[in-house]
Amino acid sequence: MTEQEKALIAAWSDHSRMWKDNKWVYPVISRRAGGLSIGVNLNPDHKCSFACAYCQSGPQEGHPSVPVNVDEVEKELRQFVLFYESGEFAKCDFFGKVADDKKIIKDLCLSGDGESTIVKEFAEVCRRMRAIQQEYQARHVGSTDPLNPASFKLRLITNASQLGRDSVEDALSILLENDGEIWAKLDAGTEEWYKKVNRSAVKFDTILSNLEKAIKCHPICIQTMLCSIKGEVPSDAEIKSYLQNLTRIYNACPEHFVEVQLYTVIRQTATPDVLPLEKEFMETVAKKITSKLPVKVRIF
Repeated sequence: MTEQEKALIAAWSDHSRMWKDNKWVYPVISRRAGGLSIGVNLNPDHKCSFACAYCQSGPQEGHPSVPVNVDEVEKELRQFVLFYESGEFAKCDFFGKVADDKKIIKDLCLSGDGESTIVKEFAEVCRRMRAIQQEYQARHVGSTDPLNPASFKLRLITNASQLGRDSVEDALSILLENDGEIWAKLDAGTEEWYKKVNRSAVKFDTILSNLEKAIKCHPICIQTMLCSIKGEVPSDAEIKSYLQNLTRIYNACPEHFVEVQLYTVIRQTATPDVLPLEKEFMETVAKKITSKLPVKVRIF
């Protein structure tokens, strides 16, 4: 294995929310995004509407409330985008050894230690992210430099618990108006498994209804965690119900259904006895999806 390959694997495995003196903005080399994803963490206090058994951010308890300072979020984002454009990011510690084509900017992504859409400043952050994207595009219009592409996407990674709210939809209409995407969690087929894996007070059918509503307006990628919880794995009946849910979402707007991302546990989880599933299990689920729906499925 080459040094670049070792560096890439290390970067894929380390999605730390901490970078230099930043509080809100952090870089990751993302397999799913296909390069550099600039993360925006609006929940350093770990506030979330889910309490997933497999959460790798740690428990919500024990963290003091952290008000979101929108000006600071914007400042850190602007500073990092300029740092990237200068070429200095490509040379910095840890990321410097990763091959250049693996650290090309792909998106600004609302993701972090909790659920971004529950933060009252969510809409204003969306507006400022869109402004930063527009300004970047103006600077690089017609660019042929592979390290400074003409544009990047704006994305929201979400558990879909708030997608039914009008205020959230209004904000997303701004954030996603230029080829943006929602990457939404769907980890279950039944209420029973949903309660075990996501452990939320939000009803499971609300999640499904929110996804149906959102996909009619925006491109959506479905992200699904498959894991073992205290020795229990998703049953055949559970997977069958999951496929029915996917079909329900797909049928709501096929042209906005981007793909399914299947993944399992790769880092330490907040809850003991949550373990990864075998590659064969993941591949079997992927085949069941593609035999039922004409969609792209990727396994991570």
